Amino acid sequence: MSKKNIKLLTLVSAIIILSNIFSAYINAFTEGIFKSYLFQTEKAEFEFWTMPSKGRDVEVMERHFASFKNEHPEYSDLKLHRTFKRNPLKFWNWYIYLTNERYDYKYQEEINK
Repeated sequence: MSKKNIKLLTLVSAIIILSNIFSAYINAFTEGIFKSYLFQTEKAEFEFWTMPSKGRDVEVMERHFASFKNEHPEYSDLKLHRTFKRNPLKFWNWYIYLTNERYDYKYQEEINK
């Protein structure tokens, strides 16, 4: 590899790493502070909006979902899905996509009631 290619690779790597470290600030600027995420079951029997900045995170959603399944035993085999996609062009979110539990759920299109 030439010195030019090494410098370019180093620059790109540094930008990706630093942008992932400061992704919270980038997202606050580009998407706003109060970003919310919708989770639904396969046929939207249950849905929940998480808003991490307000304390409504995946743990709260899981508790509500467990309570819902206890109150409605006929839905005991339901699974939650996220209704938001990963955007690989937003390279500053790559670390979040790999480590945040909200992306552990399978994706499905949002069902409008």
